[in-house]
Amino acid sequence: MNGARGPSKLSWYAFATEYARAHWPGRAAKTRDEVSEALTVITMAMCWDMPGRPKGQLLRRALRHWAFVVPGPEQRELPAEDRLVLQWVAKASRPLVDLHDPILARDVLESLRRKLDGGEAAVETMPRKRKVLVHALHYAVERGELGSHPLEKIRWRAPKPAIAVDPRVVANPYQARDLLSAVSYVGGYRRARGRRLVGFFAGMYYAGLRPEEAVAAALPDCRLPRTGWGRLIVHRTRPQAGRRWTDTGE
Repeated sequence: MNGARGPSKLSWYAFATEYARAHWPGRAAKTRDEVSEALTVITMAMCWDMPGRPKGQLLRRALRHWAFVVPGPEQRELPAEDRLVLQWVAKASRPLVDLHDPILARDVLESLRRKLDGGEAAVETMPRKRKVLVHALHYAVERGELGSHPLEKIRWRAPKPAIAVDPRVVANPYQARDLLSAVSYVGGYRRARGRRLVGFFAGMYYAGLRPEEAVAAALPDCRLPRTGWGRLIVHRTRPQAGRRWTDTGE
């Protein structure tokens, strides 16, 4: 499948860790987090059912927290339990070229429908995970590990998210005012936590902001007349990500 040099003997797990590290520099922390999540789901689907399989929670933790993070596990001190889990994954991982089997490829795509805990994944997350898989396999073709893209002949699409808003689950203006009034009492008065939360949730409700946009909003970005609607200029976001995904460790 791989031209003159013959089929690649690279395992999926070895390839996935290489891919994660090659695409770590310059990526946003949130992007690194999403790539790790997708690679974790795919890697679990690409493991043989060998003896000694770790429990699901341990397997997810080792892959999520150590396998697809830079610096890699070999450069850091891992808990003994997690190191044993990754050793099992390295042995149980199927070869990368096995993805040319359409049955396996479809099974891997179907795994994107599940969350790491085994529950049904949100519809919005499936296209992102599929994008990671497609991009990773393009990278494998570029590196000469695959002769062609394994998903080109697979007819599989992630379900489209519902666009319509269900009025039964959206707070009406009267409920929103009551909720904003209630949240203003959170915490002590001096720390002003409640008042900050009012601004945060009011921005989301009235201006339709995403959480990372509401957090980044500042007074100079606002036009707030005494009556009527104002205007908010959205020009930055402050998404939250764990420290393992940032270059600074913050």
